[in-house]
Amino acid sequence: MEAAISLSCPPLCDREPSRAVADGAGQTTVELVIRDIAGFIDEPKFTPTGAQYRGRLTLPGVQWTGRGREAFATATVTLEQIADAAESRILWTDQSVQRGIKPTAPSGLPRELSLSDGYPDDRYYVFDSSNADELTDKLLRGERLFLNSLVWNLRPGHFEAYWDDNEKEVTLYSGKVYLPDSHHRHQAILKAVRAFRDRPAAYPKFDPSKEFKVELYFLSREDEGNYFFDKNQRPKPTALSKAYDLTTEDDLSTLAKRVLDKAPSFEAGVNRATDRLSKKAPHFVTLSTLREVMRTFAGSNEVEEAELDGLAATAAEFLEMLAEVRPELRPGTSHLEREQSLASAAVMMHGYAALMQDYGTDLAKLGSERARLTWGERLSLLAPTNEYDHDGWRGDFLSKENPLWQELGVTRVDRESGKILVSNNGGTRARAGTALRRRVGSGT
Repeated sequence: MEAAISLSCPPLCDREPSRAVADGAGQTTVELVIRDIAGFIDEPKFTPTGAQYRGRLTLPGVQWTGRGREAFATATVTLEQIADAAESRILWTDQSVQRGIKPTAPSGLPRELSLSDGYPDDRYYVFDSSNADELTDKLLRGERLFLNSLVWNLRPGHFEAYWDDNEKEVTLYSGKVYLPDSHHRHQAILKAVRAFRDRPAAYPKFDPSKEFKVELYFLSREDEGNYFFDKNQRPKPTALSKAYDLTTEDDLSTLAKRVLDKAPSFEAGVNRATDRLSKKAPHFVTLSTLREVMRTFAGSNEVEEAELDGLAATAAEFLEMLAEVRPELRPGTSHLEREQSLASAAVMMHGYAALMQDYGTDLAKLGSERARLTWGERLSLLAPTNEYDHDGWRGDFLSKENPLWQELGVTRVDRESGKILVSNNGGTRARAGTALRRRVGSGT
């Protein structure tokens, strides 16, 4: 028999929620709310000694909103209590109404997964382990988090529970609690609590009594899918560039913004509000793209505070020198001029990151003055006036017409329109960086 989980009211919990008012023939508002939810029973269960049976899970300090199909409850629970519920195999996901199973997965895989089994196998299930791990690390470091409520669901007709109007508690006797949303957050919480319990001294800033708000719904399996769609597909999210511009918690966006502070002429061409480049605007790169370039440059998602200014100075100096030889990276260049070359294309921005790394190495080896002189000469080879020869073709190295780029897969010609299209992915970024290094004679 599985142990009951009693989620006793945390210290900051609302211990005096508003009393339900009488409505109709002596029924309280809450009784009317839950009357049509299949699964709630009229009387509590008792142990052989006459004590009220606490069931598998008890949520305290519950407050209700809505009626009938729209009714849901809210409660406050701690990290430790969430983990205990997971360890008792109460919390589950149904992948058929969430992000789902990958089409390449073998048939017969289970659709319902217990949270206690840990991360789903990302070979078969759509799950971002790095996303959950990042949140786990923040929890263990005791960082402040701004997260939406956790989401639980009891499917009507598939559970048995009792509402105690006097204590304002929901006691679950049987059934599974499904997670229509917030799966990554739950997995991160469980992993963090497990790590803390294994080695509490290793995580002195972790607080297992940290509180989260839980929203408890009563949806059918089909409506769980509708809930997930509304929460994850229907909203129009804030542009990444604007989000990165606002946050101070993301190392790479912080690095990108410090680069722009030190490279004012380059900064004028960066769109920090949206993730699109308009033909009518002077921008040639978005902040979200520049952040990804900083990932390539720094070689990591995390940058120590002590390294930020040094890396920013290196990148800014490099970009300012590069802008001196490539007009596409300066304000005032027309969209048409930029369209004819790869100089400001996102794939080439990532290629420049490889050169930034080499410039940083030379700064350490040669000193600032010699490194700047050396790289001034190297980057002059990328100037549009410095012609490049390749298999009988002669012209600007960064021209889209340069057949080298088609050979490397960076560009391709659309058969129907005849337009030159640019490919921006991990492979083409790496090949662009290699080609740039060969052209300027660095990284050898």
